[in-house]
Order: sequence, then structure tokens, then C-alpha cells
Amino acid sequence: ISRSKELSRIANKTDIQRRLPGYYMRLGFGLHYGWAIECTIGSTRKIDASYLSPHVNLSSRLEAATKQYGVEILLSEDTLLLLSPAVQDLLRMVDRVTVKGSIKPMELYTFDVPVCVSRGGTLGLDINVSDTTLNADEFFKLVPPSTDQNFRQQFALAMDFYIGGPDGSQADWNTARVLMEECLVQRPADGPALAILEYMQTAANADGSTPASWQGYRSLDKK
Repeated sequence: ISRSKELSRIANKTDIQRRLPGYYMRLGFGLHYGWAIECTIGSTRKIDASYLSPHVNLSSRLEAATKQYGVEILLSEDTLLLLSPAVQDLLRMVDRVTVKGSIKPMELYTFDVPVCVSRGGTLGLDINVSDTTLNADEFFKLVPPSTDQNFRQQFALAMDFYIGGPDGSQADWNTARVLMEECLVQRPADGPALAILEYMQTAANADGSTPASWQGYRSLDKK
């Protein structure tokens, strides 16, 4: 979408930019792995294909949550486990949550999609990201994440202090806040860092410390 010259031409029309300054088109993707039942719903006049499963609902919630975290892709922990270690190293965990209909905490991950040159990024318009002949190593050499390894390690350290282990007992939100703010020095508009800081601001004690009720995850109740 971001590399489409035609969509870019439409989005940059004077009338559109006058009403919505800085407007551009983007899509969000929620990726989850699990079973589903494929079926048809309707009548003899009209039949639609559908997929019924709590895993389908979870994928939909992840897609909606991309706006909350300011990312283009959110992957569930189950999806991460399907990937090779090399690809897992390119992702970063952005939160640990429960979703509606489930009480099991789940880690959320993202791949920091590189920005194309038309929006001031580094991803060239001549790169064919749909080339099915490329293996994973070749693909990610052409399309590396927009964050470097040092940033992802810094963010992971901040997340460790935010989550505080399996039960949250080791969490130190004051330290997590300092580390997250250091991440923002490198990437001022980083969506995951802004989302975690916003949540800590609303849920922390008056002195900014970790609340006693913290168990290492939060409820993802927005959709």
C-alpha cells in the first residue's frame, strides 16, 4: 500500500491534504495461529464462506490493536513459535496481555516494517517484496526491520522491567519508564513505547511505582 504510486497520488491530492494534513494510507495486520472451522452461511439465495473459531476472533483483535500500538503488524506468541530463530531475532515483544474471552496471558510481537522512500524511508520502490523465490534470509536482507539490534535490545530491557517476570513480582516501572523514554530519544514516534508509557502513566501508583495488583500482564480491552 505505502509503495503504490497511484494510492500515493490520490492521498497527496490538494483537497485531501487540506482536510487531512499529512494523510497517507496504511493497513494493519493481526497474525495468529490456531484451528478454525470453514463453513458456509446463508440460504439458497445467497451463501457466504466463513471461518468460525476463537482464533479468528483473536486475529481480528490483534488487527484492531495495531492502531493502539502504532504498528502495522502484530503477531501472537503462537505465531512467533512457528518462525525460525533468525526471524524471531528481528521481532520485538511489545506487550503481554489477555484478550476478551481468554484468561491466559499472551505475548504480542511486531516486525518494524521499513518505511518506503516516498515517505522519507529507506525501502526502495524497485524492491519486489512479493518475490516468492526468495528464502527468509534473502527477503530480510532486502527488507530489514526499521529498527536496529541495539534499539531492540534497549526496548527488550525496558519491557523486562515493565513486565517483571511471569507473575509481575519483579517489575520496576520507574526504571522501565526511564528506559522507554530513552527509546523515544532514538525513535520519538515509536508506537509501542508510547503505548506502554501511556498505560503505565494511568495504572501506576502516585509515585510512578508498580501497582500492587500488577501480575505481569494487562487486559487488552480496546477493539
